[in-house]
Amino acid sequence: MKKVAKNFGLAVIILLMAATALTFLAPRFGWSVDAVSSGSMEPELKVGSVVITRPVEPEEIRAGDIITFYSPLNERLTSHRVVAVEQASAFQFLTKGDANGDADPVVVPAQNVVGKVCLHIPYFGYITQFVKTPLGFLLTICIPGLVVIVTEARNIWRVLTEGKIGRQYRAR
Repeated sequence: MKKVAKNFGLAVIILLMAATALTFLAPRFGWSVDAVSSGSMEPELKVGSVVITRPVEPEEIRAGDIITFYSPLNERLTSHRVVAVEQASAFQFLTKGDANGDADPVVVPAQNVVGKVCLHIPYFGYITQFVKTPLGFLLTICIPGLVVIVTEARNIWRVLTEGKIGRQYRAR
């Protein structure tokens, strides 16, 4: 039972560190990692989910895709479903939240599109929002990293003092 708890703790630490790395490294490659903060896309995207958005060309976006874009109304990131693609002089997208009765009042120009949602994980957005805070960064990177280093140093010390390697060096 003690071994299971130790392995579970290590798995949680690794998961938190991976989430933090994903949150901070994804934007370096053009991807976006954001938390869902409203229920406009429920039940597909629940509040507190994380959405991972990959950059795409406007020509690749079709009706039915979920895109993340800077809303022309409030300049905030929004993820909604495309209900129509208009191509006059440039691509524009008519979007709608799945839980909303009507389509969004303004079309989204192609230059406002961040990309297409390629993955969403329910409730994981709370973790990504937390790791973006100074305390969250400290608790998810620095402290778990230190715990892993100390644990491994203790294991190395135990091998050196109790195992064959330790006896070889003490005999000299």
